[in-house]
Amino acid sequence: MQSANVQLEKYRKHLKSFASSATPLFVPFLDLLRASPEAHLECSCKVCGDMVHPLRFNLWYKNNGGSGLNPKIVAFLEDYAKMVPIDRSLYHEVIGTDFLYEKVRYNVVGIDLRPDIVSSRIKLWHIVGDYPAMETHALGFAGISPDARRLKIHKGFLFGFDFVFSGASALKVYPVMHDYEIREHNALLRDIVGEKVTMLAERCHRVSFGFSTDKVGASAHMIPYDASDFIAKIGSRQLSTAFSATGSNKIIIAMDIDDINAGEYHTFNLYY
Repeated sequence: MQSANVQLEKYRKHLKSFASSATPLFVPFLDLLRASPEAHLECSCKVCGDMVHPLRFNLWYKNNGGSGLNPKIVAFLEDYAKMVPIDRSLYHEVIGTDFLYEKVRYNVVGIDLRPDIVSSRIKLWHIVGDYPAMETHALGFAGISPDARRLKIHKGFLFGFDFVFSGASALKVYPVMHDYEIREHNALLRDIVGEKVTMLAERCHRVSFGFSTDKVGASAHMIPYDASDFIAKIGSRQLSTAFSATGSNKIIIAMDIDDINAGEYHTFNLYY
């Protein structure tokens, strides 16, 4: 857990590192950050070639047995619903009326602001523990690739939603593999995600594979053993520059699986 002052300093440092500043649309998230010393702040940037989108932050809330969504998150979503036409109907369709929030280990809420406002979005994720019924439902939801079910090896499970300011929304699921599972299921990985992705996964503590209903390609969210060495060997100028700007070695590197297999390393997300 970080204190409010530490979190605010981390937020400010991120903006300074990427030569950026907040916009009025960022105010509700900043208010939530100030009011959430119990949550963990995660900073992020999205890089597309030489274009960087750094107004990306997530707040991780540990769920201590709550039977409903954290009231702070509910109020945050309501604040944005007054400002932009976000549509949460997909969330309610997936969650249903009997979702067991007490099965959730962490709730994560985030913001991703882009220069093109209609492409900006709010994110809401849940990490569940022993909740096989929800896993089966989310992994089998219409539009999710069957590969997601094949990669569901580990007990932990992350799923979530993008609420885009255009009114669009998407369900995302993230089956995860730890290093020992990557070794054990190496042949399965090579069959599903390809040789190059598997080789990168072998150099990681953990990899989450992302699948979405919005028809974009699958992604790999990688936590390498040695971030500096991992990034240096990839050899992407944009990735090296963004990594240096974060000033952190504890980092998640997310790339599209198709890009990795094509040897294209110019579009990625960093989380730290």
